[in-house]
Amino acid sequence: MSSAAEQALSWGSIAGRVRAAVEGVASTDPNPADPFRGLYVSDELALSLAHEAPPGELDARLASAAKSLELDPLERAVLAVCAAPDLDPRCGRLYAYLHDDVTRKLASPRLVGRLLEGDGSDVAEVLACFAHDRPLRRRGAITLLDGDGQIPLAERLVKVADRLAAHLLGTRLEAPPAGGKLRPVAMPDHGFGRADSLAELRALLASPSRLPILVAGPDAHQMLASALERPLLVADIGELQSAELMASAALIASLEGGRLAFDGLEELRPDARTGVVRALVACEERVLLCAPSADAAAALGDLTLLLVEPPPPSFAERREAWGALSGSDEVGDVAAKFRLSLRQIEDATEVARQASGARGAKKPSGADLDRGARQASSTRLAELASRLGPGFTWDDLVLPERQQELLRSISAYLRHRDLVLTEWGYERAVARTQGLKVLFAGESGTGKTLAAQVLAHDLGLELFRIDLATVVSKYIGETEKNLDHIFSAAEGSNAILFFDEADALFGKRSDVQDAHDRYANIEVAYLLQKMDSYAGAVILATNLRQNIDDAFLRRLDFVIDFPFPEVEDRERIWRLLLPEAAPLGGDIDLTFLAAQFKLSGGGIRNCSLAAAFQAADDGGRIGMAHLVRAVALEYGKLGRLTLESDFERFHELVTSRG
Repeated sequence: MSSAAEQALSWGSIAGRVRAAVEGVASTDPNPADPFRGLYVSDELALSLAHEAPPGELDARLASAAKSLELDPLERAVLAVCAAPDLDPRCGRLYAYLHDDVTRKLASPRLVGRLLEGDGSDVAEVLACFAHDRPLRRRGAITLLDGDGQIPLAERLVKVADRLAAHLLGTRLEAPPAGGKLRPVAMPDHGFGRADSLAELRALLASPSRLPILVAGPDAHQMLASALERPLLVADIGELQSAELMASAALIASLEGGRLAFDGLEELRPDARTGVVRALVACEERVLLCAPSADAAAALGDLTLLLVEPPPPSFAERREAWGALSGSDEVGDVAAKFRLSLRQIEDATEVARQASGARGAKKPSGADLDRGARQASSTRLAELASRLGPGFTWDDLVLPERQQELLRSISAYLRHRDLVLTEWGYERAVARTQGLKVLFAGESGTGKTLAAQVLAHDLGLELFRIDLATVVSKYIGETEKNLDHIFSAAEGSNAILFFDEADALFGKRSDVQDAHDRYANIEVAYLLQKMDSYAGAVILATNLRQNIDDAFLRRLDFVIDFPFPEVEDRERIWRLLLPEAAPLGGDIDLTFLAAQFKLSGGGIRNCSLAAAFQAADDGGRIGMAHLVRAVALEYGKLGRLTLESDFERFHELVTSRG
């Protein structure tokens, strides 16, 4: 461009041009003795201000901003003139003098044209720089103020964006843009894995096509930033129709060397989709989109876009990320059990480091890593299901050896499935899904819930209980809707799902005799489909295995029967459920209790607790009398008779409090 435009990048050049304009106006003032001169900038004051030295150290920041905004020399000169009042208060007073209006301290397009014309640039060229499709306005650097509607277009004041003015001042005085609707995403500072997906994405970004690119997956934002090798500035797709916000976003992205991207497709309301698609098509630059899954593309209807759907990080990639971010050597187990995205692993390792630091450890332990992984996993499931505490170990579980082996097999599967199925190739060889479907069958109190809690504790996973009896609805379609809500919330939770009262849905209904039976089978098929697609373990519990159709049992991976405890098992349960810290009397005969009273583990737990409260009320120790009375209470709850043949010498205790 012209030499005038190049020179205008210098604050000294701007001061010279303003000084020349002021001198020209002052020399032609027809009324230097104006009695109202105090209401505006006088000729003498203007000349004095114009001859003061301009501020230094601004040229470098202005040149940097102009480069970021990709301005040509004339546009750079226009920006310099418009920004002058923000950077030097004298310029505002001088502009007011040149406008002949003390209230107009900003530049106008016509004033900028007067200051920059000559040496190869005319006013028309300068005014063209203010067009809405030119970089200064398209990138949100400047705004034409509307005024009161009475001011001619070329005389309207020009406001430099606060973010740009703050950048030129070398500070951050401006308020957050649009109330925090723009979110920065930094480039990952560690290995990202999934090299094939990154290579594909980089190739698409380098292509000349203007088709939008959608990156789908839990690490979509970080994957896109890594492929661009630039940070992202992310806005909700619904804000695409806000010209003000988009201009602000474009400016911030340009100044900070980032790239604007959009998310929120999955939450876009149907009534807003048409407007968003139109705004998206009208964008001059290629639109970059991020979404948690490819299904979100449905919000854009028939709009053609380029989809990149990176796979979740592999076991090896997760293990590498855990090791690099935590500094711990015990990362193999947590990487295998928790299928987290790399963003979640970043959060999880931060939690683990804080936990280990709080107790003075230099590196997180395996328990710290498990804790971080649980907290980084999705927690929406807590709104629809009850969380069960995993505070039990294998030593608390009293079951025959066969059942114990099956439970340990489940634990081994969930711990090593990535290694065996993915890295050893069994997933392809046996067409095996990564989830696990299990049925626990047995009478109430035989340990089904306890076994699920033991598994959760052993694996360090969350356990959520869902009562299927409350999920099943008599209204057609409601059951499927309820199940969909549960499994959608469970996605990404890495939790074990424990469905109680499974026979409420899995009864013997395969013989279709009416419309209700037909829809019942549809509900069962839908649940099985959801269980197949869930990446974690799903445990169904039933008190009546005989009510479960054999066709459904064949679809399950494990079926474990929980038998009623025998005498030896009952005695062991009694010992486990009388804590060491409890004050026990010397007359307690656990062998007698186990042999005489056929109670389940749940029943024995109730008796132990009831006896403890009786003893506390008596102010003494837990004795045989308290335990026998507690058994009688449990028998009464179960509708069983307290026969003398069962209670023998203690029968009188249960018939009379004395």
